[in-house]
Amino acid sequence: MPSRTGSDVSSPEEISFMFDSDRKISLHLRFPSNEPGPSSPGFAFEPAADDASPAKRTSIRDNCRPVALSLTAWAVSVLFTVVYSLFLYRVLFRGNPVIGSWTFDASLTNLLLSVCSQLYGMLLAYVVLSLSDALRWSLASRTGGKVKGGASASSFFQLSPATDWFSVLKFMLHGRFRSSWGLIRLALPFMGLGFGSILKFQNSFEDYFIKQGVSIDVYAGNIPPDVSVLGLISTTYLDGFFDTWTQQLLNYPRYATRWKMDGCTGDCSVSFLPGGMEIARKVGPLLNSTILQGGLFNQTETIMIESAPGLVARFDPVPDGFEFDLDRDCSVYQTPLGDALQMCKRQMGDSVAAGWRACPSATQLTRGCATRLAWTRTPLVSKTMFTAYRQTATTMYSQKDLSIQHVEPVSEPVRFPMPEPDMELIWDRVFRIRPRPSAAAQQQQQQIDLESVNVTISRMAWKYRTYTEFFPDNQMHVELLQNFLAVPLQFAVTAVQYANYTLALPLPEGKRTLLPPELLTRATGGRSIKRFVSRPWTVVVFVASGALVVSLSGVGFWWILSQPHPLPKPSGIAELDFVGRISDLQARRREGGRGGPGDQVQEPFADLVHDIGSRERYTAWQIIQALQERRLGLTPVEVDEEEEGGKTRVAPVLYLLSDEAALTATSSSPSFKGGSKSLGAGAIV
Repeated sequence: MPSRTGSDVSSPEEISFMFDSDRKISLHLRFPSNEPGPSSPGFAFEPAADDASPAKRTSIRDNCRPVALSLTAWAVSVLFTVVYSLFLYRVLFRGNPVIGSWTFDASLTNLLLSVCSQLYGMLLAYVVLSLSDALRWSLASRTGGKVKGGASASSFFQLSPATDWFSVLKFMLHGRFRSSWGLIRLALPFMGLGFGSILKFQNSFEDYFIKQGVSIDVYAGNIPPDVSVLGLISTTYLDGFFDTWTQQLLNYPRYATRWKMDGCTGDCSVSFLPGGMEIARKVGPLLNSTILQGGLFNQTETIMIESAPGLVARFDPVPDGFEFDLDRDCSVYQTPLGDALQMCKRQMGDSVAAGWRACPSATQLTRGCATRLAWTRTPLVSKTMFTAYRQTATTMYSQKDLSIQHVEPVSEPVRFPMPEPDMELIWDRVFRIRPRPSAAAQQQQQQIDLESVNVTISRMAWKYRTYTEFFPDNQMHVELLQNFLAVPLQFAVTAVQYANYTLALPLPEGKRTLLPPELLTRATGGRSIKRFVSRPWTVVVFVASGALVVSLSGVGFWWILSQPHPLPKPSGIAELDFVGRISDLQARRREGGRGGPGDQVQEPFADLVHDIGSRERYTAWQIIQALQERRLGLTPVEVDEEEEGGKTRVAPVLYLLSDEAALTATSSSPSFKGGSKSLGAGAIV
């Protein structure tokens, strides 16, 4: 072992900087370079000897060996990113859960997203953590040029896998965020959390149709009401339809489903009426056969009606301060049994404002609804604004109960007007009987119509009184009005079918049916599954973020591999890698080696530990400050292996260095590959 001299960095003169608070301490760690340099600290700044052999530069292949596991993990992450992104694009972004013979229903997709996204986040976290560990050693190997050689001790410990998250944050706070390398470590927990959860944000399940049956041409869908056929339909038939569906039409799953429309918030409600399976007809000579006749769809779970027209009923609150003109806008419909309804309407553009009420119970019990009309002069409570739209959609129905399973819009909604005169005509046909000829058969039909009108008015008045007088906090009386206004939309196709095939309505020349050609479409059998629905932007963010992390990691690994200096071979345990290179523990093994100048400039790590432990406040801030007051140098030293018959090898040894000794030690030590005569200067993180 060389003897200590006055120039040794461990002497009091050389380590006095530790107690000088005004002295600026450089935080750069030096790593040996492969450039030729002097072999003695005393000649550190003199030109290299002429006979010094040039350092052997390592190849990319040699540099791959220390980071082989990390590169393998990165390659796996590239493959995983490509395959998983294609899966997400097809199943979530395009909404097709069928890939070849595999069907990914909602439950399976949810499980795969939970497992694969978590694994993906863990894989990327490992890649980034391995990159940061390799990066700190590679950054430290820089030897100058336009960029200052080496890397600061702060950056070195921030990139270390052994430094916990809060310590990294404290390093950055202590350095006032002048070093940004710690952001890589700080982002790791949030990266894993983001990749594991973003695809689950605002997700839902919806039905998806898989074709597995026959497909036939049908007339299906819905059209706006055609009042020209009302004269061919009996009052009894109309009253039965209105009386039945006023109670529940918009909540009945065979005919209506809730719908979404821009600008509909608060008390606004929208329902879509696709027509229903019951009014769909096979295309044929008579058009009287439903699509279920003949048993074509008996073995299917779901029937899909493709791109059929439907109607949208939207209901909004009337404007503030709106009131009907009770004399011009309203009509009173009475029965001989002493009951009555008041129905009001007013055209407002393409929309119609409508309201209604029934004769109060006290007046009705005394049979004064027709004579004491004071109840018709007070402002109406039940009011709504009705607007109708046309919209094409593909609808799936359950073959078992004919209920609507799922509706997929094909076109944008288009408003069509609901004329007030048409509504007046419909209401008169429902609530008033038509005069008939004096023939006995006609008189009998008129009596049946009268009884139907009486029953319809009485039942609707009873419903109104029940909900307004006994359940005043319930808005069911408004919902009944909305159902009543929507009945003509659902009844339109049925009315045309009834008039055309039951009463032999005359057809225009060249036509075999009054059904418009837009109702011609196809019905297909199959089965329905629930598919996982995610927000499209979450898929884009997930894929783009994953591709960005993988790409930047690849760039980082390429930069490391292209450096001329080799990386120390890691053991996979960061603490052992650090402890195994500490100069105090390597002192015994270096006694038999040919030595390096580190023996002349090192300060025992025990002194650092003693200095930290002797401080008045033993806190993380004090430890960080103590580390930043010192410099580290990784010096390759040749040591003799007694077990190997006296063979020598190069071992990296970590030293504590003083400012003046740092350049001396690192510039005069042998490189990893160049032997005892290949000397140079470098930097280490």
